[in-house]
Amino acid sequence: MQDIQVIKSGGQRENFSTDKLRRSIKRAGIPDELQDQVVDHIKSVLHPDIPTTEIYKHILEYLGSSSYPHSRIRYSLKKAIMELGPTGFPFEKFIAAILNRNGYKVETDVILRGLCVSHEIDVLAQKDNKQIMIECKFHNNMGVRTDVRVALYVMARFQDLTAGWVNKTNTSRFHEVWLVTNTKCSIDAIAYAQCMGMKIVSWGYPEEGNLQELVEKEKLHPVTCLSSLTAHQKKILLDNNIVLAKDILTNKLFLDLLNLSGDEKEKLLAELRAL
Repeated sequence: MQDIQVIKSGGQRENFSTDKLRRSIKRAGIPDELQDQVVDHIKSVLHPDIPTTEIYKHILEYLGSSSYPHSRIRYSLKKAIMELGPTGFPFEKFIAAILNRNGYKVETDVILRGLCVSHEIDVLAQKDNKQIMIECKFHNNMGVRTDVRVALYVMARFQDLTAGWVNKTNTSRFHEVWLVTNTKCSIDAIAYAQCMGMKIVSWGYPEEGNLQELVEKEKLHPVTCLSSLTAHQKKILLDNNIVLAKDILTNKLFLDLLNLSGDEKEKLLAELRAL
C-alpha cells in the first residue's frame, strides 16, 4: 500500500496511509466492529492516483449499506458543514450555537466602532469575565486553506477595536481574538496567530478543541448532515435560524416547518436519535 499515492482535494500527492484512514474513521465515531470492514473495503478499491474524494465517496457508500447506516452522517461532517453555504452567515450561527452549548454567552453581527473605522463582529462571545472577538471564515471548497492574509486582517481589526476602547470610541474591551474556519489553515497563518496570541479553531487544529472535536464531543451536528431531508427542507430550517440537528429533537415544533408526512417524520426522528 505504500506505493499507492492519493491526490488530495488541493492537488497535493501523498502515500496512502492505512493508519491515517483508520484514525479518520475512528474519530468520526464509527463503531469498532465496522472500522476494520471499512478499511478492508477501501483497500479493495484502491488504484494509483486515486482522489481522496473518491475514497470518501466509497466510505460513505459502504457505511450507508452497512448494519450502521446512520454512521455515514458522522463521517460526512466536514461536507455537511460546507453545505451551510454558499454564504458564511449560517456558519456564523453554527459557531455561535456551538459556543452557547459550551457555556458562552453569544451575540452575532455586532457592529462596534474602532479607533479608525467601524467593524461588524461575526460572533461576540463572553465567558469567565472575558470578552472574545470571533471572526468566522467560511469556505465551500475542501481544497481551500485559510491563509496568513486572513489572520493579518483579523488581527488588524482586533487592534483597531482595542485602540478604540483605549480611546473611548467604544466601551467593549476584547480580551481575546479568535479565527474560526471550517477548513485547514496554512502554516504561515498558524505561525502568525501563535506569535500574535490569536486563537485559531479550524478543521483538525488545534489538536484538542478543534472544530471537528467541538461538534462531535457534544453531538452538535448541523442540520445539513441529515440525509432524510431535502436541500429545500434544510434551507427552510437555516432560514429560520435552526442550525443544530439536536434542536429539532428537543423542540418538535421545528418539525412543523417542514410539512412532513407521518413516515417522513419518523424517518427523520430515527436519524436524529442515531446522532
